[in-house]
Amino acid sequence: MIRVIYGVLTVVLAALLFGACGSNDSGTNPAPSGPNYYPNGNGTSYKYTIQTTDSNGTNVTGTRSSIYQGAQSFSGVSYQVEFDSTTISGFPTTNKFYFRKTDAGVYFFADTTGLSASVPDTLLQYVKLDSNEFGLFSFPFTDGKTWTVFKLSIVFGVITIPVVDVSGAYAGKEDVVLNLAGGTATKNAVKVKFTLTLTIPNPDNVFQTYTKTYDAFAWLVDGIGIVRWQGNAAILNTFSGSGIDLGDTTRVVSQSLVNYNIK
Repeated sequence: MIRVIYGVLTVVLAALLFGACGSNDSGTNPAPSGPNYYPNGNGTSYKYTIQTTDSNGTNVTGTRSSIYQGAQSFSGVSYQVEFDSTTISGFPTTNKFYFRKTDAGVYFFADTTGLSASVPDTLLQYVKLDSNEFGLFSFPFTDGKTWTVFKLSIVFGVITIPVVDVSGAYAGKEDVVLNLAGGTATKNAVKVKFTLTLTIPNPDNVFQTYTKTYDAFAWLVDGIGIVRWQGNAAILNTFSGSGIDLGDTTRVVSQSLVNYNIK
């Protein structure tokens, strides 16, 4: 997630220099009894089919498998480890994520190693992260609820530009059809909308900015977890470890659950 568009950050910072997330975490206890939209038992695993469609209508397919295995601590905070294996057009990639689940939501650790390595020290001082985590989901899901997932800003003097802002919103419930390995099943799911807003300054006038927004959706089923992702690749790639890529703004990604094992 934290591996954002380093090129955009550099352009923004250069424009400022030469043109001149906190989480709502109420505790660390497991989620109370009631709907369990994010099962997190050690050994829990999922497999999804992936389909991407570009502006020319070209389809590319693949699969993604995830398993929760083990734990790791950062600054005294314990996270579960998620291992992801993705294969697109025969090319495999792997990623490792760290998350924790509480009664308030699901939070992923924001690894800033890539950011520190990609942005020069002279520019990194102007980069501000709202939190060292991003809040993927905020519990409970209620009508009208919104939350900040992740926010990255550039602060230069009195100028603050929220370059990357990802928000989440509860979007109601609807039935989804799952084509599982054991057969087709219809499940009632909660729907969550994610919006990525990019704010880019005009290099010729740092006080003038323009924004671009991209949307994606997740569907979660009680007792199963995430059963479907669908939306713009520019935002969905942030949840798969690929970072935000403006070259993906015309692609639509769909991931659908085909197999799972809840522990």
